[in-house]
Amino acid sequence: MITNTVLFAFIIGAVSGLVAAGALAWAKDLRLKMTWWKWLLTISWYLLLNFSVLLAFTMMGEGETGAGLKMLLFFGIITFILGVGLARLLWMGRKKPVSS
Repeated sequence: MITNTVLFAFIIGAVSGLVAAGALAWAKDLRLKMTWWKWLLTISWYLLLNFSVLLAFTMMGEGETGAGLKMLLFFGIITFILGVGLARLLWMGRKKPVSS
C-alpha cells in the first residue's frame, strides 16, 4: 500500500541521491581536496540540515507553530554557523590551479 509517507520517503531518497552526485561534481569542480573525514563532516552537516527542517515543519504540521518556528530558528543558527566553519575548512585545503 502506497501512502503519503512512503511517497515522501521515496522522494527524499531520490533527492538525496542527486545531492550526493552533485556534491561529488561540486568538489571536483572547485578542486577541493576531500578526504574521508571531510566527506564525513559534510554528510553530517547535510543530515543536520535535513533534521532541522524536518523537525521544525513536523512540529508546525502538528499544530505547534510557535515551537516549530523556535526550533527552526535555533537549529537554523547552529546549522548556519557549522556550515560556515565547514566551508572554511574545505576551502583551506583547496588545491591551487595549474597554470599553463
